[in-house]
Amino acid sequence: MFTALDRIAAARATPLTHRVTTTFADGAERAHHTRSAGTAELFAIGERRKIGRDLISRSADLTAGPLVRVVSVAITELAADERIAA
Repeated sequence: MFTALDRIAAARATPLTHRVTTTFADGAERAHHTRSAGTAELFAIGERRKIGRDLISRSADLTAGPLVRVVSVAITELAADERIAA
């Protein structure tokens, strides 16, 4: 019988296979890695809601000012040699 900790350990053992990349108007990018295409799509839905909106910059240097605009969101599958083992 599997416990919750066993299931969590099994899920963490699977490699990260997809990347969601959010691009900002100042050229900055933020990437989020996921373990499946479905999870990547769910994360991207939330990111796509931000397209065209001004967000508070989380950048430490704030060279573009305190606000940044989300320009695009892309989902890419990582190549076999790029996959991240957990």
